[in-house]
Amino acid sequence: MICEKCKHEIGPDYLKCPNCGADNPFALKHAQNIKQFDKEFVKTENEVAGSAKKIAGLGKKAALLVILLIAIIVMRLIAVSNYHGSNTEEAAKKDAKKNAARYTKEMDDMLANGEYMEFANYCYGHEIMNSGAEEYERFRCVKYTVAGYYNCVKIMEAMILRSKDGEYFDRLDTDVSNFCMYLDGFERETLVNMKEQEKDEVYLSYILDMENELKAAMRTYFSMDDAELTQFLSLSKAKKAVKLEEILRNE
Repeated sequence: MICEKCKHEIGPDYLKCPNCGADNPFALKHAQNIKQFDKEFVKTENEVAGSAKKIAGLGKKAALLVILLIAIIVMRLIAVSNYHGSNTEEAAKKDAKKNAARYTKEMDDMLANGEYMEFANYCYGHEIMNSGAEEYERFRCVKYTVAGYYNCVKIMEAMILRSKDGEYFDRLDTDVSNFCMYLDGFERETLVNMKEQEKDEVYLSYILDMENELKAAMRTYFSMDDAELTQFLSLSKAKKAVKLEEILRNE
């Protein structure tokens, strides 16, 4: 979902945007619906339970089944109502098409300044990745590269910034596995394909720069020299994961 105020990406379960603090009407509406559902469920449960006391055996079992069926139906209606009433993504896509001239200029500026993470957030925030507008077609190869770069950097930063938190190690295996998966896809598929397909020398230079920046970050975060990084990148995903576990756990 996209925050209506700052246009940053926001999870549907966030009551407020973590970036600007604005209310998330989707989440608030959902919370209200859940509270209303709880009230209706308890009321219905009491009514059916009261009726069930008047009957025995199969009648009581049937009453319990009725409660379950009612709960399922109400929850289904709530879910359909919430998603049916949320047109945020479609509105963002229309906005991306309407303001393509301004957005493409800002995107080019971010790329020229090497602001690749900002570029990714901008694309996600304005639904540019999925807008379908022809004006953004020239960013096609860069967008794919940025997506892989973004995922690698986000997980890598999470592993490093939280690596000293004792509780974090419970989730370390998952982050290491995800990082190796994204890195493998970025190195073996995205870069190769995008380098071959990109015809614009300027945009190709951005793709190469992202590759170099990611390698520089790995050298710094994982305390590797050039030879160690080269060897690390040649490993399989499983062996990369084992190596990172050793580094992050200081073994």
